[in-house]
Amino acid sequence: MTAALLAGLILGLMAGLAPGPYTTMVAATALERGFRAALPLALAPLVTDVVPLIATALLLTSLSPRAITWMGLLGGAVLVLIGLRLSMRYRGLAESPSDDLHAPATVRFTDVVAGTLLSPAPWLFWIGVGTPIFVRHWRADGQEGAAFLLVLFAANIGSATTLAWAASHGRRVLAPFWRQRMLRFMGVGLILAGLFLVWQGVTGETMQVDPAMVQELLGQPEEGG
Repeated sequence: MTAALLAGLILGLMAGLAPGPYTTMVAATALERGFRAALPLALAPLVTDVVPLIATALLLTSLSPRAITWMGLLGGAVLVLIGLRLSMRYRGLAESPSDDLHAPATVRFTDVVAGTLLSPAPWLFWIGVGTPIFVRHWRADGQEGAAFLLVLFAANIGSATTLAWAASHGRRVLAPFWRQRMLRFMGVGLILAGLFLVWQGVTGETMQVDPAMVQELLGQPEEGG
């Protein structure tokens, strides 16, 4: 049971705190609209990770190169559009529109879901790492498998929620000028991340998690070993 809890904690914290499009969109929304607006985005893994988990546990054992290519292109395009929307909204030097609390947030929950599910990264993670570890613990003891998932999602969402709280606090202390600058910078970051995904899709140079490396990090034997 301890191994399952530790594995879930490590992988959940890595997912919730690692710099990337998901954390950028959560932080940007908290900085723009506050903690309450960002909290639903922090809960997005309940969709964006549960769907790949179920699919890989029941159906998928791999992704074809063509599927990875198309996911890179589509996911990258979505991130570019979100980044453009964010950076263009804060392109001027006038008073930031984020001061209007009744205005809609630039990044929406559906943006996070689409940008994540259409990217190959979560699918490759669950195929190569998450699902094999879950299945191994589930076969040993159903409670271990459930504990692994519970801790993983709690750590992922909890760390993203903490990030949202910290960013929302920054919203209170930053002057509108600097808040606007940071939001525009985050938009540019999403554009670059999207272009990188598109590049990976075109060239086939998709970065994948090395299951053996993760298994060694967690101190767990590989499946079938």
